[in-house]
Amino acid sequence: MSAGGRSSDAVASALPAVMRLRETVAAENRDIAAGIRVPYDAYSRRKNQALLELTRFLPSLQPVAAGAALRDAVSGLVAELEANRRALGLQLKASAAVADIIARAIHDGQSDGTYDAHPWRGDT
Repeated sequence: MSAGGRSSDAVASALPAVMRLRETVAAENRDIAAGIRVPYDAYSRRKNQALLELTRFLPSLQPVAAGAALRDAVSGLVAELEANRRALGLQLKASAAVADIIARAIHDGQSDGTYDAHPWRGDT
């Protein structure tokens, strides 16, 4: 088989992998935007699998032979990944803010005498 044939086979095989990864990232983005419980472990496994597939195709892909369909799919994937990065960043900031609120509440609760041993001794 010629190098051009191998490259076109790789493009034909890589395109579905790119589209699967793009749809996985888009689904995660939709779940985050909807405010529902996000199965991060499941999304992580799916993204890792798709990235593994793409990594296997990379050596046989030649940029000139990639074609418009693959370039468009990769551009769409890049946009979805950027949206995913922003959404996950917001989730992380929100989680940190909640953790900070809880930590302050615990600290304040401990500081107001609630957990002081003296009232329980009966020697006041």
